[in-house]
Amino acid sequence: MHFSIFDTIVVIVYLIGIGGIGIYQARKVHGSGDFFAGGRKFNKFLMIMHNLGTGTHADDPVVVAGASYQRGFSGIWYTFVYLFITPFYWIIAPYFRRSRFLTTSDFFEARFGERLGLLYAIMSIVIFTINMGTMLKGSGTIVQAVTQGAVPEWVAVVGMAVVFISYGTAGGLVATVITESIQGLLIVVMSLLLVPFGLYKIGGFSGLHQLLDADKFNLSGPQEFSILWIIAAMIANLVGIVAQPHVMEICSTGKTEWEGRIGFTYGAFIKRFCSLGWMMTGVIVLAMVGKGLIDPLPARELAFGTAIRNLLPVGFIGLMFASILAAQMAALSAFMVAASALFSRNIYRKWLHPQATDAQVVKTARYSGLVIVATGTLFAFIVPGVADALIYFWTVATFLGTFVWAGVIWRKTNEIGAWLSFFTMILIWTLVGPIGIKFHQIFPDVAWLGIYGTKDAFPMLLISYLPAGIIMLIAGSLLGKPRDKKILDDFYQLLKTPVGQEQKLIDAGINIVYAGQSEGHRWELNHPRLVNWLGFLVALIVTLGFFGILFILAALGS
Repeated sequence: MHFSIFDTIVVIVYLIGIGGIGIYQARKVHGSGDFFAGGRKFNKFLMIMHNLGTGTHADDPVVVAGASYQRGFSGIWYTFVYLFITPFYWIIAPYFRRSRFLTTSDFFEARFGERLGLLYAIMSIVIFTINMGTMLKGSGTIVQAVTQGAVPEWVAVVGMAVVFISYGTAGGLVATVITESIQGLLIVVMSLLLVPFGLYKIGGFSGLHQLLDADKFNLSGPQEFSILWIIAAMIANLVGIVAQPHVMEICSTGKTEWEGRIGFTYGAFIKRFCSLGWMMTGVIVLAMVGKGLIDPLPARELAFGTAIRNLLPVGFIGLMFASILAAQMAALSAFMVAASALFSRNIYRKWLHPQATDAQVVKTARYSGLVIVATGTLFAFIVPGVADALIYFWTVATFLGTFVWAGVIWRKTNEIGAWLSFFTMILIWTLVGPIGIKFHQIFPDVAWLGIYGTKDAFPMLLISYLPAGIIMLIAGSLLGKPRDKKILDDFYQLLKTPVGQEQKLIDAGINIVYAGQSEGHRWELNHPRLVNWLGFLVALIVTLGFFGILFILAALGS
């Protein structure tokens, strides 16, 4: 099936409509608080859609469908590694909201000092660059597969980079979240649309079992998805999730703490549901190869695009492309806003122009966002594949996540420990990880350079640097000078004080970066422990339910 005029009309109408809606929201931006945090006014639905839109990208179906095409059901672990850490989102989210910070760099500055705040801002911009490049790479891979090379990957990458910029720079987070309320629904459509068409082609679940080897229905694999690989990926993402720079806006822009909990946790669960569709798409494409309906793919990451081209009728291809654009625009605009906040607030105003007005900060944010997007576009042309880029993202986030956790849990954590931990981890990762492969090409006699640089070796890479970083963090914190007691007291008091009780902080002389709408939820204020643990338990039950669905899908038709 080819991309028709009707499909083109569907995509053009979508782009014009969503762009107009986003730009219209710019009238609601009256300052940096609105631009970066939406005034902290979003309701539960918008927060769920914000997390779904920001956390779901077109590279996700590319990598999951591709891995499932090659490995079978175990390919789902590229997103299901987050499944068993999702209940912790319920516990984590309120602390971001209570901090009253606009960026996670504000957290580092308050907890560790200005230098660590600067480090985080720089590293986070690097993380955003990697993430944007990963998403753009995924878009290009899909377009190339659907059009069979008629539209080159570079055209798709550059085009995608241009599409979302207009409303993101104009309306900031307000425009981003409002458009995500529409785009989130299209993301679900994108994730599930191919499955019924594919099952019809291969004869349903029974046909799937007849066409595929039994090992394709296993939930783990010998290498890339071994039990050790899955555990390592879960640990890496639990450590790194708190340092991912967009999590601050996902958790802290709702009306109350309750909105942050609901959005962060259940927006993620909707993505877990979508990943079931991506996995099914990958194994369906493999079954189509087995049935002789299509030729074997030259690269596994072409599976999702191949499914679009071979399964969808006229009009539906346009709807799928609009959905892919929705996934990318939702995430890219959110990332651009968060990255521009880090540069304009934590680098420009803090270090380059301390007297900058609020209007100058917003203006700088808009321009810096464009530069960051351009850098991400360059990364998309360098990285060899989407799965490789995802491993980069997982590992880099753990460098900073290690001392985010330590900074909250252990009062003695200090700046010296954080610096030692960071440099130890990044040195080991650089030498034995993916960058080390490049060094090995220059110094072929040094056998250990890049030894854990492939995605199959991810568990050993994590083991090589994370424990060393934790040891150096502890040693440096015990030997170094502790943080000033008053500063620590103020920091922990922020995290202990529920939203809606800002007057207590004001009376104690504690600086509030940005309160926005300060409204307390009655359950959070009156029953905090019950809300914490009952909510965690419910989320854990939902998690086990997803795992049960995966077993059922593997057994259907056998």
